[in-house]
Amino acid sequence: MKALISKWVLAIFGWKVKGLYADDIKNCIIVVAPHTSNWDFIWGILARNVYKLKARYLIKDSFFKPGMAWFFRWTGGIPVNRSQKTDLTERLKAMLKSGKKLQIVFTPEGTRKRVEKWKTGFYYVAIDTGLPIVMHGIDYAKKEFTTHPPFYPSGNWEEDKKVFEAFFADKTPGNPEGFNPVF
Repeated sequence: MKALISKWVLAIFGWKVKGLYADDIKNCIIVVAPHTSNWDFIWGILARNVYKLKARYLIKDSFFKPGMAWFFRWTGGIPVNRSQKTDLTERLKAMLKSGKKLQIVFTPEGTRKRVEKWKTGFYYVAIDTGLPIVMHGIDYAKKEFTTHPPFYPSGNWEEDKKVFEAFFADKTPGNPEGFNPVF
């Protein structure tokens, strides 16, 4: 029901969700880009419902203030303090060992502002946990979400980043001046 309502809301605004999500991928790292607008969150939550994902997402801990924390927890937010190194990978490994389904969304640009290069934490978390990476693109020009088949990183970042750059290269962000497609 949630998927149908979300698909209907997206359709009202002209958005469509393309591609299928691999049902057999119970655990994965999800990379979503471009991320240049607050609207990305709203459209992204709706697309997540259409894809029938139970994915949780990383968000800076400053959003977890009294009065708003419940909303971000309810929608799957995991608070992260980006100003210091955390034990995120160890926490994710513990979740995997406990048998919990683990689909974690990363926005590697890290912010809605233009960055010189993308953060690569998602890549190393995937390697450390042995999880595949599923790329999801937001394209404002086409008003569509697309997905890439699961990608298993080799550990050779210089080669693997070409796959990410190729997938995201043709995606039009909500605020083009805020997007740098360079990893």
